Amino acid sequence: MKNHIDPLSRVAFLEVVMEAADLDVWENELVSGQVTRKATKIYAELGYTEQEAGDYMDNIFAIIHPDDVARMKTAIEDHASGKTAKYQCEFRIRAKSGAWIWYANSGKIVRGAGYPATKHLIGVTYNIHARRHQEEELKRLNLELAAQKAQLEHLNSHLHDMAMTDALTRLPNRRLLIDHVDRALLLARRTRQIGALLFIDSDNFKAINDQHGHLAGDLLLKQLAARLRAAVRETDSVARISGDEFVVMLENLGTDPAEAALTIGAVAEKIMASLALPYTLGSIQCSNTVSIGATLMTDDQQNFDHLCRSADTAMYQAKRAGKNTFRMFVPALP
Repeated sequence: MKNHIDPLSRVAFLEVVMEAADLDVWENELVSGQVTRKATKIYAELGYTEQEAGDYMDNIFAIIHPDDVARMKTAIEDHASGKTAKYQCEFRIRAKSGAWIWYANSGKIVRGAGYPATKHLIGVTYNIHARRHQEEELKRLNLELAAQKAQLEHLNSHLHDMAMTDALTRLPNRRLLIDHVDRALLLARRTRQIGALLFIDSDNFKAINDQHGHLAGDLLLKQLAARLRAAVRETDSVARISGDEFVVMLENLGTDPAEAALTIGAVAEKIMASLALPYTLGSIQCSNTVSIGATLMTDDQQNFDHLCRSADTAMYQAKRAGKNTFRMFVPALP
Protein backbone atom coordinates (compact mmCIF):
# COMPACT_ATOMS: atom_id res chain seq x y z
CA MET A 1 0.00 0.00 0.00
CA LYS A 2 1.45 3.34 -1.08
CA ASN A 3 1.91 6.10 1.49
CA HIS A 4 -0.33 9.08 0.89
CA ILE A 5 0.46 12.60 2.08
CA ASP A 6 -2.14 15.31 1.55
CA PRO A 7 -0.99 18.78 0.34
CA LEU A 8 -0.90 20.33 3.78
CA SER A 9 0.96 17.40 5.25
CA ARG A 10 3.38 17.47 2.29
CA VAL A 11 4.27 21.09 3.04
CA ALA A 12 4.86 20.24 6.67
CA PHE A 13 6.90 17.23 5.62
CA LEU A 14 9.14 19.34 3.38
CA GLU A 15 9.59 21.90 6.14
CA VAL A 16 10.82 19.16 8.47
CA VAL A 17 13.20 17.85 5.82
CA MET A 18 14.60 21.32 5.15
CA GLU A 19 15.07 21.99 8.85
CA ALA A 20 16.75 18.62 9.40
CA ALA A 21 19.16 19.37 6.54
CA ASP A 22 19.84 22.91 7.84
CA LEU A 23 18.58 24.40 4.58
CA ASP A 24 17.07 27.88 4.38
CA VAL A 25 14.70 28.31 1.42
CA TRP A 26 14.37 31.58 -0.50
CA GLU A 27 12.82 32.87 -3.69
CA ASN A 28 13.72 35.96 -5.73
CA GLU A 29 12.03 37.48 -8.76
CA LEU A 30 15.00 38.35 -10.94
CA VAL A 31 13.28 40.79 -13.32
CA SER A 32 11.70 43.00 -10.66
CA GLY A 33 14.24 42.23 -7.95
CA GLN A 34 11.47 41.42 -5.48
CA VAL A 35 12.27 38.89 -2.75
CA THR A 36 9.14 36.75 -2.66
CA ARG A 37 10.35 34.36 0.01
CA LYS A 38 12.96 35.46 2.50
CA ALA A 39 15.60 33.33 4.13
CA THR A 40 15.43 34.02 7.84
CA LYS A 41 17.29 31.14 9.43
CA ILE A 42 20.77 32.18 8.36
CA TYR A 43 20.32 35.75 9.62
CA ALA A 44 19.41 34.50 13.05
CA GLU A 45 22.38 32.14 12.87
CA LEU A 46 24.60 35.13 12.07
CA GLY A 47 23.30 37.03 15.10
CA TYR A 48 21.10 39.63 13.40
CA THR A 49 17.80 40.84 14.84
CA GLU A 50 14.62 40.54 12.75
CA GLN A 51 14.84 44.22 11.86
CA GLU A 52 18.49 43.93 10.80
CA ALA A 53 17.74 40.74 8.90
CA GLY A 54 14.93 42.48 7.05
CA ASP A 55 17.24 45.31 6.00
CA TYR A 56 19.91 42.94 4.71
CA MET A 57 17.44 40.69 2.90
CA ASP A 58 16.75 43.55 0.49
CA ASN A 59 20.45 44.28 0.08
CA ILE A 60 22.25 40.99 0.60
CA PHE A 61 25.39 42.21 -1.15
CA ALA A 62 25.99 44.68 1.69
CA ILE A 63 27.17 41.83 3.92
CA ILE A 64 28.73 39.56 1.27
CA HIS A 65 32.53 39.50 1.35
CA PRO A 66 33.85 41.99 -1.26
CA ASP A 67 35.98 39.27 -2.84
CA ASP A 68 32.90 37.08 -3.37
CA VAL A 69 30.35 39.59 -4.75
CA ALA A 70 31.48 39.38 -8.38
CA ARG A 71 31.57 35.58 -8.27
CA MET A 72 28.03 35.41 -6.89
CA LYS A 73 26.67 37.84 -9.50
CA THR A 74 28.41 35.94 -12.30
CA ALA A 75 26.93 32.64 -11.09
CA ILE A 76 23.43 34.16 -11.13
CA GLU A 77 23.94 35.67 -14.59
CA ASP A 78 25.34 32.41 -16.00
CA HIS A 79 22.26 30.52 -14.86
CA ALA A 80 19.81 33.24 -15.95
CA SER A 81 21.35 33.21 -19.45
CA GLY A 82 21.14 29.43 -19.69
CA LYS A 83 24.88 28.94 -19.52
CA THR A 84 24.56 26.72 -16.45
CA ALA A 85 21.83 24.24 -15.54
CA LYS A 86 21.49 25.63 -12.03
CA TYR A 87 22.78 28.40 -9.85
CA GLN A 88 25.52 27.41 -7.42
CA CYS A 89 27.90 29.59 -5.48
CA GLU A 90 29.99 29.55 -2.31
CA PHE A 91 30.56 32.83 -0.48
CA ARG A 92 31.21 34.50 2.86
CA ILE A 93 28.65 36.51 4.83
CA ARG A 94 29.62 38.92 7.58
CA ALA A 95 28.14 37.93 10.93
CA LYS A 96 27.05 40.62 13.38
CA SER A 97 30.23 39.83 15.35
CA GLY A 98 32.27 40.82 12.29
CA ALA A 99 33.39 37.26 11.48
CA TRP A 100 33.13 35.99 7.92
CA ILE A 101 31.10 32.77 7.72
CA TRP A 102 31.07 30.52 4.66
CA TYR A 103 27.71 29.62 3.08
CA ALA A 104 26.59 28.08 -0.20
CA ASN A 105 23.63 28.75 -2.46
CA SER A 106 22.00 26.26 -4.78
CA GLY A 107 19.00 27.24 -6.88
CA LYS A 108 17.15 27.04 -10.14
CA ILE A 109 15.06 29.44 -12.23
CA VAL A 110 11.36 28.66 -12.67
CA ARG A 111 9.50 30.75 -15.24
CA GLY A 112 6.08 31.95 -14.11
CA ALA A 113 3.11 30.55 -16.06
CA GLY A 114 1.73 33.17 -18.44
CA TYR A 115 4.58 35.52 -17.57
CA PRO A 116 7.45 34.62 -19.88
CA ALA A 117 9.46 37.65 -18.78
CA THR A 118 9.25 36.61 -15.14
CA LYS A 119 12.04 34.51 -13.73
CA HIS A 120 11.71 33.11 -10.25
CA LEU A 121 14.99 31.97 -8.75
CA ILE A 122 14.21 29.44 -6.05
CA GLY A 123 16.94 27.96 -3.94
CA VAL A 124 18.44 27.09 -0.60
CA THR A 125 21.27 28.45 1.50
CA TYR A 126 23.30 26.26 3.84
CA ASN A 127 26.28 26.67 6.13
CA ILE A 128 29.57 25.23 4.82
CA HIS A 129 31.89 26.99 7.22
CA ALA A 130 33.17 23.83 8.89
CA ARG A 131 33.89 22.21 5.53
CA ARG A 132 35.69 25.26 4.17
CA HIS A 133 37.66 25.57 7.39
CA GLN A 134 38.74 21.94 7.01
CA GLU A 135 39.67 22.56 3.38
CA GLU A 136 41.71 25.63 4.31
CA GLU A 137 43.39 23.70 7.11
CA LEU A 138 44.15 20.84 4.71
CA LYS A 139 45.55 23.33 2.19
CA ARG A 140 47.71 24.87 4.91
CA LEU A 141 48.97 21.46 5.99
CA ASN A 142 49.70 20.52 2.37
CA LEU A 143 51.67 23.75 1.93
CA GLU A 144 53.60 23.00 5.11
CA LEU A 145 54.29 19.46 3.93
CA ALA A 146 55.41 20.78 0.54
CA ALA A 147 57.73 23.25 2.28
CA GLN A 148 59.09 20.51 4.54
CA LYS A 149 59.61 18.24 1.52
CA ALA A 150 61.48 21.00 -0.31
CA GLN A 151 63.57 21.65 2.79
CA LEU A 152 64.32 17.92 3.12
CA GLU A 153 65.29 17.69 -0.55
CA HIS A 154 67.55 20.72 -0.11
CA LEU A 155 69.11 19.13 2.98
CA ASN A 156 69.63 15.83 1.17
CA SER A 157 71.20 17.68 -1.74
CA HIS A 158 73.45 19.56 0.67
CA LEU A 159 74.45 16.33 2.45
CA HIS A 160 75.15 14.69 -0.91
CA ASP A 161 77.23 17.71 -1.90
CA MET A 162 79.15 17.50 1.37
CA ALA A 163 79.77 13.77 0.83
CA MET A 164 80.99 14.28 -2.74
CA THR A 165 82.79 17.64 -2.51
CA ASP A 166 86.01 18.80 -0.93
CA ALA A 167 85.04 21.28 1.78
CA LEU A 168 87.97 23.65 1.23
CA THR A 169 88.19 23.93 -2.56
CA ARG A 170 84.60 22.91 -3.48
CA LEU A 171 86.08 20.54 -6.05
CA PRO A 172 84.86 16.94 -6.37
CA ASN A 173 86.52 14.68 -3.81
CA ARG A 174 87.97 11.20 -4.28
CA ARG A 175 84.56 9.54 -3.97
CA LEU A 176 82.99 11.63 -6.73
CA LEU A 177 86.11 11.30 -8.89
CA ILE A 178 85.79 7.50 -8.75
CA ASP A 179 82.23 7.83 -10.10
CA HIS A 180 83.43 10.11 -12.92
CA VAL A 181 86.28 7.75 -13.83
CA ASP A 182 84.03 4.67 -13.81
CA ARG A 183 81.58 6.37 -16.18
CA ALA A 184 84.40 7.58 -18.42
CA LEU A 185 85.88 4.08 -18.67
CA LEU A 186 82.51 2.63 -19.67
CA LEU A 187 82.16 5.29 -22.35
CA ALA A 188 85.72 4.72 -23.56
CA ARG A 189 85.06 1.02 -24.02
CA ARG A 190 82.04 1.77 -26.19
CA THR A 191 83.48 4.63 -28.24
CA ARG A 192 87.19 3.68 -28.32
CA GLN A 193 87.92 7.28 -27.32
CA ILE A 194 91.06 7.68 -25.22
CA GLY A 195 91.07 9.59 -21.94
CA ALA A 196 93.74 10.42 -19.38
CA LEU A 197 94.23 10.76 -15.65
CA LEU A 198 96.71 13.44 -14.51
CA PHE A 199 98.08 13.36 -10.97
CA ILE A 200 99.17 16.86 -9.84
CA ASP A 201 101.19 17.43 -6.69
CA SER A 202 102.40 20.77 -5.29
CA ASP A 203 106.19 21.09 -5.09
CA ASN A 204 106.27 23.80 -2.40
CA PHE A 205 103.10 23.31 -0.34
CA LYS A 206 104.75 21.81 2.76
CA ALA A 207 107.35 24.57 2.96
CA ILE A 208 104.72 27.33 2.58
CA ASN A 209 102.38 25.67 5.07
CA ASP A 210 105.17 25.16 7.64
CA GLN A 211 106.62 28.65 7.25
CA HIS A 212 103.45 30.73 7.00
CA GLY A 213 100.84 28.57 8.73
CA HIS A 214 97.71 26.65 7.80
CA LEU A 215 95.76 29.74 6.73
CA ALA A 216 98.33 30.46 4.03
CA GLY A 217 98.35 26.78 3.09
CA ASP A 218 94.57 26.76 2.71
CA LEU A 219 94.66 29.89 0.56
CA LEU A 220 97.29 28.29 -1.66
CA LEU A 221 95.17 25.14 -2.12
CA LYS A 222 92.11 27.22 -3.02
CA GLN A 223 94.07 29.21 -5.58
CA LEU A 224 95.59 26.03 -7.01
CA ALA A 225 92.07 24.59 -7.41
CA ALA A 226 90.80 27.74 -9.14
CA ARG A 227 93.74 27.86 -11.56
CA LEU A 228 93.39 24.16 -12.35
CA ARG A 229 89.72 24.57 -13.11
CA ALA A 230 90.45 27.51 -15.41
CA ALA A 231 93.29 25.69 -17.23
CA VAL A 232 91.17 22.80 -18.56
CA ARG A 233 87.95 22.40 -20.51
CA GLU A 234 84.56 22.62 -18.77
CA THR A 235 83.97 18.98 -19.72
CA ASP A 236 87.14 17.86 -17.91
CA SER A 237 86.97 16.75 -14.29
CA VAL A 238 89.14 18.35 -11.60
CA ALA A 239 89.27 16.84 -8.11
CA ARG A 240 91.20 17.20 -4.87
CA ILE A 241 91.88 13.74 -3.51
CA SER A 242 94.06 14.56 -0.48
CA GLY A 243 96.33 17.21 1.01
CA ASP A 244 98.01 18.99 -1.90
CA GLU A 245 97.20 16.28 -4.46
CA PHE A 246 94.83 17.05 -7.32
CA VAL A 247 93.61 14.95 -10.24
CA VAL A 248 92.47 16.05 -13.68
CA MET A 249 90.57 13.62 -15.89
CA LEU A 250 90.56 14.31 -19.62
CA GLU A 251 88.12 12.64 -22.01
CA ASN A 252 87.56 12.31 -25.77
CA LEU A 253 91.21 12.63 -26.82
CA GLY A 254 90.71 10.67 -30.03
CA THR A 255 91.52 7.05 -30.85
CA ASP A 256 95.28 7.39 -31.59
CA PRO A 257 97.41 6.93 -28.42
CA ALA A 258 100.31 8.95 -29.87
CA GLU A 259 98.12 11.94 -30.70
CA ALA A 260 96.38 11.63 -27.32
CA ALA A 261 99.78 11.70 -25.58
CA LEU A 262 100.69 14.93 -27.40
CA THR A 263 97.41 16.53 -26.28
CA ILE A 264 98.00 15.41 -22.69
CA GLY A 265 101.50 16.89 -22.77
CA ALA A 266 100.16 20.21 -24.03
CA VAL A 267 97.51 20.31 -21.28
CA ALA A 268 100.14 19.48 -18.65
CA GLU A 269 102.39 22.31 -19.89
CA LYS A 270 99.47 24.74 -19.73
CA ILE A 271 98.66 23.65 -16.18
CA MET A 272 102.29 23.96 -15.03
CA ALA A 273 102.62 27.42 -16.56
CA SER A 274 99.44 28.65 -14.85
CA LEU A 275 100.29 27.15 -11.46
CA ALA A 276 103.86 28.49 -11.55
CA LEU A 277 102.71 32.13 -11.57
CA PRO A 278 103.22 34.07 -8.29
CA TYR A 279 100.66 33.68 -5.49
CA THR A 280 99.28 36.30 -3.12
CA LEU A 281 98.22 34.66 0.13
CA GLY A 282 96.86 37.54 2.18
CA SER A 283 99.93 39.67 2.88
CA ILE A 284 102.29 36.94 1.71
CA GLN A 285 103.85 36.73 -1.75
CA CYS A 286 105.17 33.33 -2.74
CA SER A 287 105.84 31.00 -5.64
CA ASN A 288 104.85 27.39 -6.18
CA THR A 289 105.22 24.79 -8.91
CA VAL A 290 103.68 21.37 -9.48
CA SER A 291 104.78 17.97 -10.71
CA ILE A 292 102.43 16.06 -12.99
CA GLY A 293 102.17 12.39 -13.86
CA ALA A 294 99.68 11.06 -16.40
CA THR A 295 98.37 7.75 -17.68
CA LEU A 296 96.09 6.87 -20.58
CA MET A 297 92.51 5.69 -20.09
CA THR A 298 91.77 3.28 -22.92
CA ASP A 299 89.26 0.56 -23.68
CA ASP A 300 91.35 -2.00 -21.78
CA GLN A 301 90.00 -3.51 -18.60
CA GLN A 302 91.26 -0.70 -16.37
CA ASN A 303 89.87 0.56 -13.07
CA PHE A 304 90.34 3.58 -10.82
CA ASP A 305 92.94 2.00 -8.53
CA HIS A 306 95.02 0.80 -11.49
CA LEU A 307 94.92 4.24 -13.11
CA CYS A 308 95.83 5.97 -9.84
CA ARG A 309 98.89 3.77 -9.31
CA SER A 310 100.06 4.41 -12.86
CA ALA A 311 99.57 8.21 -12.68
CA ASP A 312 101.11 8.33 -9.20
CA THR A 313 104.17 6.44 -10.45
CA ALA A 314 104.59 8.92 -13.30
CA MET A 315 104.15 11.86 -10.90
CA TYR A 316 106.99 10.61 -8.68
CA GLN A 317 109.12 10.21 -11.78
CA ALA A 318 108.49 13.92 -12.43
CA LYS A 319 109.50 14.72 -8.84
CA ARG A 320 112.75 12.80 -9.20
CA ALA A 321 113.41 14.58 -12.50
CA GLY A 322 113.66 17.90 -10.65
CA LYS A 323 109.99 18.88 -10.07
CA ASN A 324 107.98 21.42 -12.07
CA THR A 325 107.83 18.88 -14.86
CA PHE A 326 105.60 16.27 -16.46
CA ARG A 327 105.95 12.56 -17.06
CA MET A 328 103.71 10.09 -18.87
CA PHE A 329 103.41 6.59 -17.47
CA VAL A 330 104.95 3.95 -19.69
CA PRO A 331 104.05 0.33 -18.86
CA ALA A 332 107.02 -1.92 -18.19
CA LEU A 333 107.82 -4.38 -20.96
CA PRO A 334 107.01 -8.01 -20.13
